[in-house]
Amino acid sequence: MPGRVRVFSEVLGRDVEVPERPGRIVSLAPAITETLYRIGAWDRVAGVSVFCFKPEEARGKPRVGSYYKVNYRLLEEIKPDLILATTGAQRRLVWELVERGYTVYPVPLPVTLYGVLDGIVVVGIVAGAVGEARRLAGELSARLPGLRGSLSGVKVYYEVDLGGPVSAGAHSYIADALNYLGARTPFDGLRQPWVVNPDPEVVKRFDPDVVIYEFKPLDRPSLEKAVKRLEARGLGSLRAVREGRILPLPGDSLAHYGPSLIETLEEVASRVAELAGVKPPRALR
Repeated sequence: MPGRVRVFSEVLGRDVEVPERPGRIVSLAPAITETLYRIGAWDRVAGVSVFCFKPEEARGKPRVGSYYKVNYRLLEEIKPDLILATTGAQRRLVWELVERGYTVYPVPLPVTLYGVLDGIVVVGIVAGAVGEARRLAGELSARLPGLRGSLSGVKVYYEVDLGGPVSAGAHSYIADALNYLGARTPFDGLRQPWVVNPDPEVVKRFDPDVVIYEFKPLDRPSLEKAVKRLEARGLGSLRAVREGRILPLPGDSLAHYGPSLIETLEEVASRVAELAGVKPPRALR
């Protein structure tokens, strides 16, 4: 068909026929939304999910759905020629959209830090902006070597509020990113992406040097609130908590696997190094 190309999807197990240059893109994943903005395809984004807060301009786009469902009435008004989603929790929604006749391409969830960069290129290929995507991925990749091993030996406990306490297991880009920095985490050996309601006793035995606490989006982060929530979970006795070695992060920081994750990682590495009393990453000195 003129003006269309075939892009293979491992997730769907077949080629997806997409417009050579999609003009009405709907993004149902925050990382994809930010990527489209950063690769210069923002004028072609016709709708986003309710969880898309990056960039700030995303607030002005129609909100067509969430991770699990979409507003089909609004989707029919937009008439997207491409819907970009992700895998994991969105698999069922992806198949639902496919069965309704929409052109959908699921971008696989990253498992590693470099998988985040790979995802940028995949979005660029499907959205018809591969050159811009490769340029962005290359620029971000060049920033990583200066961070490698910068937190060597530092014990870090990461917790994020996703409607309840969650930490990162080995099958997660967050654990991989912290490992890239040289940090140790209490659930490195668990071969799963997320650890829901992490066992406080495991964290206590681990005895982290620094606690990273990530708030929900739109929930203003503060050290005081982080301490209270950790105490409520029985983690007030941790040395890191008693001594104030806690890094409160706003929502969509480490839990956001878009391009800004690399920039977030630079800030996190610097602040954790300061809290742990080690030298800052050489890239930031």
